[in-house]
Amino acid sequence: MPYEQLPEVEITELASDTTGERVKFTLRNCDLPMANSLRRVMIAEVPTLAIDWVAMEVNTTVLHDEFLAHRLGMIPLTSDLVNKFDYARDCKCEANGCDNCAVQLQLDVRNDSEEPLSVTTEHLLSDFDEESGRVVPVTSRKTAGSSEYDDDQDHILIVRLKKGQRLKLRALARKGTGKEHAKWIPVCGLGFEYDPDNALRHTTYERADEWPKSEYSALKDDPDKHEADYDPEAKPDCTFFNVESTGALSPEDIVISATNVLSLKLSELRFHLKHIMGT
Repeated sequence: MPYEQLPEVEITELASDTTGERVKFTLRNCDLPMANSLRRVMIAEVPTLAIDWVAMEVNTTVLHDEFLAHRLGMIPLTSDLVNKFDYARDCKCEANGCDNCAVQLQLDVRNDSEEPLSVTTEHLLSDFDEESGRVVPVTSRKTAGSSEYDDDQDHILIVRLKKGQRLKLRALARKGTGKEHAKWIPVCGLGFEYDPDNALRHTTYERADEWPKSEYSALKDDPDKHEADYDPEAKPDCTFFNVESTGALSPEDIVISATNVLSLKLSELRFHLKHIMGT
């Protein structure tokens, strides 16, 4: 049986600059539930790497262990090689942290000066170093055209030390998804719009003239009209996406990975439905 719709994708912007990494694309001939499924998968089911275990060896800072462990967990790590790792729950080491399911990171900083010292992601060192890449904080990622890792990025502050204070720790980064914890979410923002001029009336404007027009609006050249005429027969089959990455994965890799995850889930659903129906 042929498909009733053949979805079309148009990439309108692919950028990596001082404002972040993002991709904007338009998905046409695709039902709203399917488009929304893609959005949800990009947020919750695209795997990345994040710090999931911390052992504090020395901590004389003003922040207690749990506070620091949480801050470390929320630091985005480069996850281009995430598919090389197993989930800890599936690994033969039983989540003890072997090379197949975890990356070890270390930090050891002591302030012996009179001036306060900022401990940042620059001090967080990774043991994973291969020709294909490294697992490091995104602020330490290699920049395009450079043979070294970037030292000019604005590194993420972890804690500040006064004279005599020290922070020493070991940490394990593991593979996970956003539905387990927010630290594994690969996007920092995901715009999703399917009715720029409110023709479907899924939203009620109390004061339409005060509502900002969408960048995808067809009424930009009409300053006196703030929403389209109501169309009860219209169907939301055109969706506008704006995917902004945390830096763990490139935005295009997030979209491709989400598409693969969604395809696998639908294939599994189809298999089980056929098994239930006995066909």
